[in-house]
Amino acid sequence: MLRVAFTLGLALLALAAPAHAETLRLRYEASVLGVVTLGEARYEIATTPTRFAVRANLQTSGLARLFDQTEISASSSGLVLGAGLAWTRYDLSHAYAGKFRRVQLNRVGTIVSAQIAPLYGDMGDPPASIAQQSSSYDPLTGLLALGRQIGVARGCAGSVLIFDGRGHYRLAVAPKGQGQFDSGGYVGPALNCELRYEPIAGFDMPDRANIPVTDAWFALPERSGFAAPLRLTAPTPLGDARLELRGYERMD
Repeated sequence: MLRVAFTLGLALLALAAPAHAETLRLRYEASVLGVVTLGEARYEIATTPTRFAVRANLQTSGLARLFDQTEISASSSGLVLGAGLAWTRYDLSHAYAGKFRRVQLNRVGTIVSAQIAPLYGDMGDPPASIAQQSSSYDPLTGLLALGRQIGVARGCAGSVLIFDGRGHYRLAVAPKGQGQFDSGGYVGPALNCELRYEPIAGFDMPDRANIPVTDAWFALPERSGFAAPLRLTAPTPLGDARLELRGYERMD
């Protein structure tokens, strides 16, 4: 669940560049059945008219930490080029079950190079091609790009392709409704979307099966801009798993 939450949170190009510097800090809590806390995720998104940077941290907490001591930290940075985003660097450190892996992706033009230690045992069937890697965002830039698409459209419209060092997948949203949201420091209008996670390459067959559709709420910004995720809910064998906003701070 934590990996799914991080991926989905992560784990959001026709975009309008901000006219000024802006930093958004978000804090989320992951839980199952609405009562059992699984972990916490924090994101910081900083944008200027020419550059962007995203940082994320996730770790298990509460009872979940007795069984799964997962800690993830990641960062991404790149350029704002008019109506688009061009990521240049992605760095992820993942500690789990007494193991550790670091994934570093660098992008120069359309060429993506990867440093992964330790290497994956396999790269999925089929593995992500060079063309698929070069046409994708890293996971954190994908979060930013999808959120900006939703903000520009002021509706649940948009999709992004993502490469995380092994998996190549699509995140896409479709409309369900809208309403008011009052939680975690955000009070205001919100969009209710259907969020789909669609594996394309770099996965094993079991990873492709039984992927639930996520019920997602996004902030509806006053001006065209990033629509922050507010709540993600997905069914699991143990009951509904939820990633919900617990802190929202915007600084201009």
